[in-house]
Amino acid sequence: MAIHTWWTSFGEATTVDGVASGPARSFVDAALAGLPATTLVEIKEDKTTGYVGVHVEIDVERPQDLAYPIRAREPIGILFSSPHVRPTVLALRSDFPHTMHQNGVPEEMPFSLCVDDRPWPEARLTNTPTEFSRLTQLWLAKAARGELHDPAQPPDPLFYGADMALVLPRGVFEAGSATSEFAGFVRTDSQGLVFAIPSKQAPPGGIALTVMAFSLPPQVMTSIRRLPRTLESLAAELAPTGLKLLDEIKDRLKAWTGIADDGARRMACRLAIVVGLPVTTEEGRGADDFRAFITTNTAGEIGVLLGVLHANNSNVGKGYVRAFPETPVAGASLPVAPAQVHFAFDRDLAASIAGAAAADRRKVVMIGAGSLGSQLGIDLAREGAFEWTIVDDDVLLPHNLARHALLADEIGAPKANALARQITALLNEPQSAIVADVLAPNADRQKALDAAYAVASVIIDASASVGVARHLSDLPFAARRVCAFFNPSGTAVVLLTEDVRRDVTLRDLEAQYHRLILTEPSLADHLDASQGGVRYSGSCRSLTNRIPATRAALLSALAARGIADSLSSDDAKMTVWTLGADGSVSVVQRNGETVTRAEIGAWQVSYDRGFLDQLSALRDGRLPNETGGAIVGIADFSRNSLHLAHAFPQPEDSLGSPTRFERGVVGLAQSIDDVARRSMHQVRYLGEWHSHPRYANARPSDTDIAQLAYLGSELAADGLPGLMAIAAHHADFSLLSFDPSLCRQERRILRVAIHPGHD
Repeated sequence: MAIHTWWTSFGEATTVDGVASGPARSFVDAALAGLPATTLVEIKEDKTTGYVGVHVEIDVERPQDLAYPIRAREPIGILFSSPHVRPTVLALRSDFPHTMHQNGVPEEMPFSLCVDDRPWPEARLTNTPTEFSRLTQLWLAKAARGELHDPAQPPDPLFYGADMALVLPRGVFEAGSATSEFAGFVRTDSQGLVFAIPSKQAPPGGIALTVMAFSLPPQVMTSIRRLPRTLESLAAELAPTGLKLLDEIKDRLKAWTGIADDGARRMACRLAIVVGLPVTTEEGRGADDFRAFITTNTAGEIGVLLGVLHANNSNVGKGYVRAFPETPVAGASLPVAPAQVHFAFDRDLAASIAGAAAADRRKVVMIGAGSLGSQLGIDLAREGAFEWTIVDDDVLLPHNLARHALLADEIGAPKANALARQITALLNEPQSAIVADVLAPNADRQKALDAAYAVASVIIDASASVGVARHLSDLPFAARRVCAFFNPSGTAVVLLTEDVRRDVTLRDLEAQYHRLILTEPSLADHLDASQGGVRYSGSCRSLTNRIPATRAALLSALAARGIADSLSSDDAKMTVWTLGADGSVSVVQRNGETVTRAEIGAWQVSYDRGFLDQLSALRDGRLPNETGGAIVGIADFSRNSLHLAHAFPQPEDSLGSPTRFERGVVGLAQSIDDVARRSMHQVRYLGEWHSHPRYANARPSDTDIAQLAYLGSELAADGLPGLMAIAAHHADFSLLSFDPSLCRQERRILRVAIHPGHD
């Protein structure tokens, strides 16, 4: 059995006593002591490098039918270089087969077996001579059985890895085989990575590259091959795919001849030949292997050496001319430098890494590019989501950097422009920005906003402004609305998502959100604003909340994930994530309730299924007696809208019987004040409710009408109509109103509007 010539020329023979302590000595000692199925043959050391090679023979368990010609006893070399480097396992038999799962080594060396694919810093933690020998035996046995490649693994690439890498936009393959011009740049602190920037966008000083891209048909996985180092060997490797590389290059070079600027420019460039090599396993699993081969010579020089061009050395014109006849330069070599291909980050790659089946290209308008908005935009863009229009009228100030996704180089820039620039750079796609206050834009900005709203699928409110959220809710566009905001103490983030038909709007969800925080015990202090802020300049309004960046980032990430999840459903939803002191996250989530709207005079009154269910539960809890209490909700005087949010149970001093009810007053004023405080004064007293006994309907009695008239007179001082709700048998419900101003104009005692409830 012939041993590979590399081993015969490696180092000098030595004994176990000549091997210094370390991994090599430990392995030799173990082999002498008797490693299973392992026989020590020879020890060598290269005095120049200090490398130690140990020649052993490994007994192999083989089947009768061999997938590869693996022998029952294989000569194996273990090359030890450093404790910090994995020992190299070399197949010393000169005719050892080229199998799958081998490591790339120089051509003059024996094949290197990949016996363990774990990173060495992890593998060395459990590495012993016995374990290392066992892994080598297992590799040889699997090779003999044809089981080196696990069917669950992705296929191996066609070629071994390269030391250099080239970053390209994925668009070079959009048209199949294409030619495009780039400038290559190398960082001073990362010499092995070449960034290719389209020539028209690149700054001066780059390496001129003409990229030739070839998309090849799928190839069945074979053993990994050594990387070609010349254009001729590359052409030979690619010939089985059907690509006649040299002919393709010759044809393109001849097409670039003449005095045209683009042809002359390309002739002065190096060629970057980029090939897409889809590789599949016999089980049908596939993966794409992209490689680049950058020529040392320019395109024109290559054409001359291939015999298809002559340099134009005349005083007329420039560039190269076609050669007649075509005669290649004898013995000419065309070296190429292999490079791994990394495609520039784009939304498709982002979506793939995020685990999405495809990138979400819906158009989104986001209002607010502050702490939350900036992180929402960046996080979702990193997942390949949305084509963005960012809207904000503010500029980035130094104190913003405490929690903002933007960095110090953008200080002074409009936040909308800066965030759009960041997302543009991230996704390699242009994104839009509108620097405007959505509540008071000028005519041009309003036109731009309307155009963006009209084509958007989703409008995200990250402004932390109640006024903005309500304004966006009222816009007459089809886009679904989403609202995200931190609570004042920065311990929670809230996400309100409309249903896809917009039957439940942000205004409706605002009222339902306030009922949630009034009724959910875990949210009792949700809107507590007692912490105070930090003054960042001399203005009396120059305050910012005390929220650590780590907390803001975590809450923003939760909201970003929530936006993606909630938009995957058609339903309206409210979600509140709260951070505990121990770092835990609690979630309260509710579906949006269906809403009923009623026109009462000049007011639009809205109430939802949850409010009606609350009334029914309070009524049922007091049967057979009547009961009642106060109603609170949201009054928006700018829109003349009322949203009924919450009904109180009867005060403790109330009097109720099966035929009458008199509401008490004990604790009621304090309860209403508490509601105002806990809602940051968004929720206020709007009227009264009471129940009717079993089997009675929800029509008002004479007593009810008299009480309603009194209620209307009291609330008229606040500019509100008086509201009275009646909960009756089988969830029957009526809503009555009284507006003294209407009564005077019409010379009527009162106006009553009755709205039947739901079964």
